Amino acid sequence: MKKYRLTDQRTLLGILSKLTSTILLDPETKQKFGIRDPNAVGDMVRSVHFTLSSQEPVQTKPKSLTCVLKENRVELRVKQVNPYQEDLFHVTEILIEPLERSAKRANIDSVFAYDLKMAQTADLGTVISVYGKTSIINQALNQWQVHLEQTLSHYGYFIKKIQIGFFYAADTILMESLAQSKVPFYIRDANRRIFYTNRGFFSTKKLSEIYVRTYLDSLLLNNIKSVLIFPVFSTSKVLLGYFEISSNLPDLGNAALQEDIEGDSGIGPLMDFLDQKAEEFVFQLEFAYAKDWEIVAKTTSIRDISQDGRGIGIYLPNETLLEGKNFGAPVSFVTMINSTPYTFYGSMRNVKKSDIDLPSIGVQIFQCDREDGLPLLARYASNLIEATVV
Repeated sequence: MKKYRLTDQRTLLGILSKLTSTILLDPETKQKFGIRDPNAVGDMVRSVHFTLSSQEPVQTKPKSLTCVLKENRVELRVKQVNPYQEDLFHVTEILIEPLERSAKRANIDSVFAYDLKMAQTADLGTVISVYGKTSIINQALNQWQVHLEQTLSHYGYFIKKIQIGFFYAADTILMESLAQSKVPFYIRDANRRIFYTNRGFFSTKKLSEIYVRTYLDSLLLNNIKSVLIFPVFSTSKVLLGYFEISSNLPDLGNAALQEDIEGDSGIGPLMDFLDQKAEEFVFQLEFAYAKDWEIVAKTTSIRDISQDGRGIGIYLPNETLLEGKNFGAPVSFVTMINSTPYTFYGSMRNVKKSDIDLPSIGVQIFQCDREDGLPLLARYASNLIEATVV
């Protein structure tokens, strides 16, 4: 049975609003919960928040909540917004699984993927440490530094400079310490010596007072008041590098961080945004160095698609085709949209047994050979899903 993965903010809010009088179950602990006060947040990742309620003491924070309605099984993937509000949660996506007795759903069996190809995952850590910043890497760095600066500026951040670096070249005590700890680092105000250390962020208590004072002085000498360093990992979870974001103003010049750093538009959405961008950045590098491409299937069916068009399930003729392929392996395929071929590029995220005893791979899509490809795919998916399950 196909599953529909919903990610659109308006759709998520509409479904949550309909579930406020429904009892939901944590599939791990079997504890019952209710949700109330769902609201759309105007942050960088277009979050939907809600208040979680329970008549019993909460045993563990749920990661998903499920319920069965008349025609669908509904699963909410949820995450606590911040550690200081026990009952405030963010829904990351909703999975809708039509039950067998449900009305006929939109059929996507007639949508095919052509020339499905997969490649070996490049060992970026080795490439970077052996060859350093090649022309391919330098080109990607320049593009992404501009992209991050423009996007953050659009969302109310005052950015002086964004630098993308790699830890193989770490030459300061701070960078060596961050390479070992593998966590973010954030100076909210260098002039007032205010550091952010919640949520597992790096603490300067691990460094000498003399070094910290010297480091802050060097920032102020260059008129830098705040710095955020965010770690970047490969698809195999190996630490590669970092995004270093600096500003002439405290809290990166952002009002939401200054007024309520743990609020709806504070540090949480910023971390989610950077995590998403780091994943896209790493994909671009790994894709550039992908090798030994091979055709897995000339023609195969698309199983399902997420509402944003970024996630897609593709059937495989048999499981042996996945031998030697790791999660994160680059994937490309062609599909027809309005009688025009579009080539999409992404990486393999999972392998599942399907309802017709054929394996299927979940692919996260990052790029298309045509500029309008991703918006068209998202529009098709959204229309399909909203017309059938919402």
